[in-house]
Amino acid sequence: MTPILPRLEAPIVPRHPAWLYPAIMVVCSLAAVGAALVWPAHAKLSYYIPYTFLGNSLAPLPYDGYVIWLGEHYPLWLVVVLGVIGTVIIEAWNMELLGRVLARDSTRGFRSHPVTRWTLHWYQKAPFWSLVATCILPIVPHYPMRVLAVLGRFPMWKYQLSVIIGRGGRYAWLAALGLAFHIPGKWIAIASVIVLIFAIRGARKMNRYEAPEEAPVAK
Repeated sequence: MTPILPRLEAPIVPRHPAWLYPAIMVVCSLAAVGAALVWPAHAKLSYYIPYTFLGNSLAPLPYDGYVIWLGEHYPLWLVVVLGVIGTVIIEAWNMELLGRVLARDSTRGFRSHPVTRWTLHWYQKAPFWSLVATCILPIVPHYPMRVLAVLGRFPMWKYQLSVIIGRGGRYAWLAALGLAFHIPGKWIAIASVIVLIFAIRGARKMNRYEAPEEAPVAK
């Protein structure tokens, strides 16, 4: 039996200025740099929040290795709390940015596409726990879930609650991994670079488009 696909309305555009969350992240990043200069022994912990901004942005960098390293050198609760704070801030901006983009008339075709509606139909079966699962598991991409949450007009407070639970759990087990196995920092750095290379290659393959060759014009 074919499921009844939901009718998609345009996402709700936030009322506050678009520069609000970027300004908050800039201030937090400058504060992190200042703390690193004042307490150089804990500089890597100070840079954790701005690095979390990059790791959870729409153009992410691999940050799991950084959390593993921090877990060996700092209390687990501190790693989790700082990571969740940074993630909640960047996720607010992610959702706002996607809301503004997906509300444009140019994305109407994407919103009304049968594949989009079919994916949203199954996502709405368990939206909250789907978000939690993609936040906590490293092998499942979380980025498509952001789009579905915006299209489904999922409440922001529920979305952020799923982020706190999911990302908090992820940071906890990553930090515990570093504490338990004492993985050398060089190995973590090499693994992070390898992951980044594969991520870039995958993104380039997805964005690669070869236009069909035009038939030669007869002389």
